[in-house]
Amino acid sequence: MCVTVVEHTFVVADEIIQLNVFSPPNVARDTEFELATCVVGGTDVLVAVDWDDDTVSFESCVDASELALVIFDYIYEMLKTFTVSPTAINLNNSIAGENQTITVYERIHDLIIYGNSSVLTPPGTGIWGVAAGTDQLPLEDIVCVWNMGTNYEDTAYNVTVLNSSMPHQITFSYGQEADVGTQTIHVNCSNPASSQNLSMDVTVVWDNVTLGELTCNSSTLWNHSITCELTVVRFGTGACFEWDMGDGKPPVYYQDGYCADYVPAASPTYIQVCFGLRPLLQ
Repeated sequence: MCVTVVEHTFVVADEIIQLNVFSPPNVARDTEFELATCVVGGTDVLVAVDWDDDTVSFESCVDASELALVIFDYIYEMLKTFTVSPTAINLNNSIAGENQTITVYERIHDLIIYGNSSVLTPPGTGIWGVAAGTDQLPLEDIVCVWNMGTNYEDTAYNVTVLNSSMPHQITFSYGQEADVGTQTIHVNCSNPASSQNLSMDVTVVWDNVTLGELTCNSSTLWNHSITCELTVVRFGTGACFEWDMGDGKPPVYYQDGYCADYVPAASPTYIQVCFGLRPLLQ
């Protein structure tokens, strides 16, 4: 009696129970990010991810008899919203994970702030803006949040397009006496994947000069000085004095063009100027 024995090798794979995908982040173009998948159950598992850009990534021979975490690193090179499809497969069965949506944005990294470095108030109006630098590719649908100084709240602006020929620009007026001095302007421009902070200083000058009584000598001898006294109620900031003595000569500037610093309201400060043979005095 002739007996033929035929041997076969069978690979028995445990059944894949579940495939979970952690929600991916918003990403910037040309920036590597991680997509994490979690396989529950199954041996000799092949995990595949279709990135919706004609690319599929694989990780094979995964043992998920209890649980396995598989992480994929990927870089998108175009701006678009992609539908990412994960799948887990072995000889026993296959499971498709929940599709994930990834939106790829342009990276914000080379913006420039510009505008008035000083303003005179009232009215205290200036123009400031954000422009694209030489290394910044065009941006769409970003948000720029401005803060104009210590006395002001944040203001957000939706910017549809920002590129080398189309800056984002705002007009603002400093209208409070408390604004006098150096104000630091801050702006943060962002999209869901990136952001950039910018700042600059602006000098706010309050030029509300209030003068009181002017008195001068009622008479003087030829070739002798005349003394005039002026009560200053308020200088404002950056104020200068120009004296015209009515004799057709060029105006005389207080202390040779010196501009006064800030003097509070109702100041007891006086300006005394002597004209003639004596020098100008404060």
